[in-house]
Amino acid sequence: MGLLIVAVSVVVGARVLASADDTVAVWAAREDLPAGSALAPDDLVAVEVRFRDGDRLGEYVAASDPPGPDVRLDRDVGAGELLPSGAVVPADESDVLHLPVTVEPGLVPPGVGVGSVVDLWVAGSDLPVSDEAASDEGAVSDAGASDEAASDEGATRSGAVLLLEGVRVVEAPGASTQVGSVADRQLVLAVPDEQRDAVRTAVAAMAAGTVTVAQRG
Repeated sequence: MGLLIVAVSVVVGARVLASADDTVAVWAAREDLPAGSALAPDDLVAVEVRFRDGDRLGEYVAASDPPGPDVRLDRDVGAGELLPSGAVVPADESDVLHLPVTVEPGLVPPGVGVGSVVDLWVAGSDLPVSDEAASDEGAVSDAGASDEAASDEGATRSGAVLLLEGVRVVEAPGASTQVGSVADRQLVLAVPDEQRDAVRTAVAAMAAGTVTVAQRG
């Protein structure tokens, strides 16, 4: 009986050790990574995972296969989340457009950095607007005004205009690395595909007015 107990203990212990070694190292995000981000070694941490279903291993990026510098994330990956292989795409296939924005230091919250979600506003007296907005303004012009006057009124707008809504900051270089006046703050925003049509108007409006960044959350 004693020998039987010892034998069973040896077998059970061997199975436990074998199952403990049946793990695979995959990448996980060290912190929140917004869509459009390039992946640097400091952004990732290797974690040991044991999959009950071995077929699921292909859904994640193995730690033995570090992402190269020419890939981007096409969706947000949260801190501690395993890095999905489907979220890592070549930079030229990413649906995210990177838009550089230069802002006066007093018009951007000091806490804005990589991963922040922001709205982009511009204020001025002669701001271009989208065709849809121009059409709306032309439609509410005085009935006695000519079509040409309505068109001119719809082509520009004064006051403050919301250009981009709920976009993420993917780069926020320090003053020593950014181009232009060191007094200004440069940000790079990841513009999703559904807001890409607004970029042309945004670029023109930023050149004509004063840019303000509002942080969400």
